[in-house]
Amino acid sequence: MKTKRNQAFTLIELLVVITIIAILASLAVPAFTMVQTQGNQMKGVNNCKQIILSLKQFSKDNNSAYPDSVANPMTGGIAASANDAFRFLVMEQIVTDERIFGCPAGYNTIDNNSIGQAPTYGQALLPGENHWAMTAGQTDTTVGNMPIVFENPIGNSWPPNWNADAAGQIKPGRTWPGGKIIIGRNDGSVAVEALNGKKGIVGPKVMAGGMNTFTQASQGQTQRVLNIVLGQAQGGGSYNMPPGQGGLPPAPFGQQPGGFPQAQPGGFPQQPGGLPPAPLGQPGGLPPSPLGNQ
Repeated sequence: MKTKRNQAFTLIELLVVITIIAILASLAVPAFTMVQTQGNQMKGVNNCKQIILSLKQFSKDNNSAYPDSVANPMTGGIAASANDAFRFLVMEQIVTDERIFGCPAGYNTIDNNSIGQAPTYGQALLPGENHWAMTAGQTDTTVGNMPIVFENPIGNSWPPNWNADAAGQIKPGRTWPGGKIIIGRNDGSVAVEALNGKKGIVGPKVMAGGMNTFTQASQGQTQRVLNIVLGQAQGGGSYNMPPGQGGLPPAPFGQQPGGFPQAQPGGFPQQPGGLPPAPLGQPGGLPPSPLGNQ
């Protein structure tokens, strides 16, 4: 007489299946995270390339100068931040979608395309709408290996520094996991590059001779960094304006309508945080007079 076999799983069989599934999941999750990170990095690289191409296009009509070195026609002032410089690209209608200034997992807390109306486009590149810093005072003719657009660092030091402990977090100056950032050079090349460490406050990787990516390109001369404007814009980057205001956002204290820094004597804006304008003869300062008077 044949006996009918019980088709149900035994406890041991069930535990084996659960263990196998857990092992497969533990292998799959890191792989998925790595693929997702690489995908986000590629999106950031593409955005950085578009920004550099836009800077190049601007320079063709401005004697090779980038927008941070050209007086804004609406204020007469020079850009005090990367947001100001990139807004100029929108004003010139070189860039029509400000989302290229964002980056996946970056410190751009707003993801929309509310740029406002001509001629000021005062809603473009408000606080929280830009992830990218840039090296000030450069031109289209600057050496090709000069880092021109890069992920926002902590502070404005040269060379810049980033916070590797904030990797993967939406914080200013954060790195990608493994202490990496995206750097775009003046020759148009963009890459994800490893920094000089994976923990703590880290700068560019030191090369032979003690130089790094930034100091080598600048021949050891200190350059000025235009960083992002921190904070989050009101209403997700859009403002409700009373009739007759032309769609400009309300200007913060000490600034002109449209969010542009107020021009100081000589046509230059006050630096963020109340710092005085750059000294004469320095990047962002007034050029020497041909008569010998400052």
